[in-house]
Amino acid sequence: MNNVISIMNNNVAKDMALDAFLSDMYRRFGPPKPMNDIVEDREWPHFFLHRNFLGEQDLAILFNTKRCRYQCKFCALPYKASKEWIGRDLVVQQFKNVVQEVRHAIGVFERLTIANEGSVFDSTTFPLDALEEIVSSTRSLPNIRKLVIESRLEFVQADVLRRFKAESGKSIDILTGFETLDETIRDKVLDKREPLKAFLSGLDEIAAGGVELTAYVLFKPSPSMSDVEAKDEAEASIDFLTEQCAQRSIPLIVRLNPMYVSRGTPWAHKAMAQPGGYQPPRLSDVLALAQAKQKEGVRIYYGLTSEGLSGSEDTYRGRDDFSSTLLKQCIVSNSQRPSDR
Repeated sequence: MNNVISIMNNNVAKDMALDAFLSDMYRRFGPPKPMNDIVEDREWPHFFLHRNFLGEQDLAILFNTKRCRYQCKFCALPYKASKEWIGRDLVVQQFKNVVQEVRHAIGVFERLTIANEGSVFDSTTFPLDALEEIVSSTRSLPNIRKLVIESRLEFVQADVLRRFKAESGKSIDILTGFETLDETIRDKVLDKREPLKAFLSGLDEIAAGGVELTAYVLFKPSPSMSDVEAKDEAEASIDFLTEQCAQRSIPLIVRLNPMYVSRGTPWAHKAMAQPGGYQPPRLSDVLALAQAKQKEGVRIYYGLTSEGLSGSEDTYRGRDDFSSTLLKQCIVSNSQRPSDR
């Protein structure tokens, strides 16, 4: 059956104009690649992508594991994950299958991002023995210099970070959702269930472990915000992270994510009930803030995807300021090393 499908796809490709062919390949396998499908085969991850992350070749993998124990009000990603435990052998096989798929690029990867749409360090969702095996195995990939591991900070422990650095011979970067400095939005709108005190304790573990931090900041995390309020709040959140990391000598990257309506979530229901309708963030505002912070030395990566969970009208694409020129500026920035700007 697979051979038949392959032959059919090849025949279709032969009949396509080259520009249409390339556009189709880019949508299916490049950065716009959809990531919202449910993956029934537990030997495959939810999603993987070879991407350019601030000038470094990154292999990003969202492993197919037991769903996140936190269902934040703005996030629909855990809904597609398994309610059942997925053990070490299957998770390791997922990694092997991805490496097999990207084998022709295996010599160019400089980063490996390990995520599971939750917390990789939460051993009730991601098998620790599988994580340790994957981490230690990267010694065989000499070009990879950094392992990026996604987790809520409550699960991060300095001794584990130090051990992973020693076992892999790589630097470690913890990827986490900070989202917003505003505690009312964190608690009531996002249902983050992570007090700032707990987040700062996690930063102490990161500092003690001698690793780096990449933190998500949501642009317009409350659907009732005005455009001005959204920009002011995002700037305050970035400034807070910058100050706290500087105090602890933690290298920081901010992933600035324009908020979108993730269908079916409590946050989406609240957004759709806004008087006068929901207004997603303006990409021009996101770009202006990021450029201002980049001039101050903050490393920023734009989170441009809605992960297949939203219609374009409920993202920055739905605002009147949107243009391909704006989007291209963000995409080019994402592919540049900060020192090259």
